[in-house]
Amino acid sequence: MTIQKPTLGISSCLLGEKVRYNGGHKSNDWIVGVLAQSVNFTALCPEVGIGLSVPRPTLRLIATDLGTRAVDSLTQTVDVTERLQAFYHQQADQLVDLDGYILMQGSPSCGMERVKLYGSGPMPEKNAAGIFAAQLQQHQPNLPVEEAGRLSDAHLAECFLTRVFVYHQWRTERPDRAAKSLIAFHSRHKYLVMLHDHEAYRSLGKLLADLSDPSQLADRAATYLSILMRALTQTSAAGQRTNTLLHLLGYLKTHLNAAQKQSILALIEQYRSAEIPYVVPLSLLRHYAQLYRTQAPYLWQQSVWAPFPGHLTQYKNTL
Repeated sequence: MTIQKPTLGISSCLLGEKVRYNGGHKSNDWIVGVLAQSVNFTALCPEVGIGLSVPRPTLRLIATDLGTRAVDSLTQTVDVTERLQAFYHQQADQLVDLDGYILMQGSPSCGMERVKLYGSGPMPEKNAAGIFAAQLQQHQPNLPVEEAGRLSDAHLAECFLTRVFVYHQWRTERPDRAAKSLIAFHSRHKYLVMLHDHEAYRSLGKLLADLSDPSQLADRAATYLSILMRALTQTSAAGQRTNTLLHLLGYLKTHLNAAQKQSILALIEQYRSAEIPYVVPLSLLRHYAQLYRTQAPYLWQQSVWAPFPGHLTQYKNTL
């Protein structure tokens, strides 16, 4: 059976399309050469989409009494704010089927959060989201969104990829349609959530404790997804990872001898002390989870072993 790949929206320039204001592009080698093996892309350039030329005068964001506006940098008399907002709504039918979005950082249309925002003076005073990106995040708050520049950070990339593949499973499996399937979905991702946000782990457990009323299922599922996606945005600290590794080991205690358990505990302690990377104790635990998958099926089904394809991890020795 062919496994369906996630589909990501992406700023066109990141795929090498020459759509930038200067006629150039911002092709990202990792996105084009590695990530593209595991996902499909829907490429958009909002500025070209609203009819701006290539090349074209640059845009800038300015703060006004009417809110953040996108205007031409030279005269600040050409306002394209409504056109960029309308472009999002024109694309809404295809955007709702996405599993994530990679935006071009710093762009007045596509920047996620760190776009220069000008006031009355010549220097930027604050940061803001680009006009198209703001619409995307407002109307699809659970959609995994990240800037290309931030994907060079190993932990941020890990969080984004995790969200993409979990969100893809949610969209394609639709576990929100029955209490049984929602509980099964959570059971697979339980320790992945613990890895990122222990408070969310506890909250989701309480939320699903009683699903006996079918009339509440849709609301609870919607709340579940919101908490889940927020939790997975949190980068996982060493303490959280250590705690999760110990919980996973707990499922194997009856299957391992004393020497095996001690070797795993020693690796976990070495990881906690920053002597070895996280992947070392995780891999050994995964080995035993696979070895005893018949005796401990609940453990083997956990997505924490590989929340996304392994070749996408850029910095295996630093995580």
